[in-house]
Amino acid sequence: MKKILIAFIALLILPFGSCKKNHTIESAMIEIAFKDKSGNDLLDSSTQNNYSESSIHLFNVVNGVKKEVNTPYDIPHNFVIFKNESLNQNFLRVFFETDTTLLQLDQNMVDTLICLIDRTNGHLLKRLWYNGEPKYYMNPNVITIVK
Repeated sequence: MKKILIAFIALLILPFGSCKKNHTIESAMIEIAFKDKSGNDLLDSSTQNNYSESSIHLFNVVNGVKKEVNTPYDIPHNFVIFKNESLNQNFLRVFFETDTTLLQLDQNMVDTLICLIDRTNGHLLKRLWYNGEPKYYMNPNVITIVK
């Protein structure tokens, strides 16, 4: 009887004592609108020479070595394209894991994003340089890049 009681208690406790943990990524992020010189949305699929999700690649640079981002998380490549309906504008939301990130928009264009991340306070993006130009300081986390 004692063995049955112990087995029953173990069956009740096991589902709550699972070793598997939920993995979430906490990361600094920026939202980028890309426009051409005429003001057209370059993330809109109807715009000529647009940047599509399939053409974009993100690389983390650590100790001078670049590695393409491919994680097991919900956003495996650390970016997503979304449309802000109220602004009628598409944005590329980029999540940063490292201080230097390479953003390949197409086969011929690679941009460098260097950021200052406050890792002591929830991975907040404090500053961002886009191809060497300061583009962001604290808030808001939205920038526009003209190509």
